[in-house]
Amino acid sequence: MKIQDYRKELENQLQEISGLLKKSNRNIKKYQDLPNSHVYISNSNGCPQYYLKKEFESRKYIKKSDIKNISKFAQRDYEVSMNLKLKAFERKLRAFLDEYDLSFLDDYNSFSDAKKALIKPLIKTDAYFIEKWKEQYAGGRNPFPEEGIYQTNHGEMVRSKSEKIIADALEKYNVTYQYEPMLELGYNTIYPDFVALNIRTRKTIYWEHLGLVSDIEYAAKNFKKLQAYEKSGYVLGRDLIITMESEDAPIDVKLVEEKIREFLL
Repeated sequence: MKIQDYRKELENQLQEISGLLKKSNRNIKKYQDLPNSHVYISNSNGCPQYYLKKEFESRKYIKKSDIKNISKFAQRDYEVSMNLKLKAFERKLRAFLDEYDLSFLDDYNSFSDAKKALIKPLIKTDAYFIEKWKEQYAGGRNPFPEEGIYQTNHGEMVRSKSEKIIADALEKYNVTYQYEPMLELGYNTIYPDFVALNIRTRKTIYWEHLGLVSDIEYAAKNFKKLQAYEKSGYVLGRDLIITMESEDAPIDVKLVEEKIREFLL
């Protein structure tokens, strides 16, 4: 369970209400010279009858031919009523936002590690969730890796410049990830290049980089791997991100960052 922080949405709504209030204020000014008369309606045999009345004066019957002439009085009264309600709502919303603070939900993180070990938090905070997620999706599980020669900004060693580019882009956007976790696909065990966490949705997404798509044997092998992903319920574009390159078309850094913004933020 994750408690959604709605501050941004509430701030956007406050801007919308403030915009409506400004529009309402402009509309009311149009009627500032209008006499202080009000429209009243009664029914006679199912038909509406319209009257115009000033305070302390008798009401005046309005003929059907003059009804359009009194619409400005009804519109003015509507604008005034809406203006008062908008002002009251804006005031309440501002007061609510002044008190809106979910930081107390992170109290668990203020405890020592020794005390945390004794406590099961009521709400899984982002920090708590990430900690448990890293335990579940541990990296470095490939038992037969080639020795990494490129160090990422996060500190792990990877085997290609492209993997470093992806890892550093994930780090740039503060995306929690692990390098080469273990994943069971049917009867096969594979080691995806990356597994990443969208902390906002708490969704886990795997990332495979295909670095030699111009090689027919390599492409055929990875095509079968992608089929295995989908047969196991990992749908491309939902649970799985793919990047590709060849000798003539290197990895596109902008595309890498677009995928991160689309699926992991």
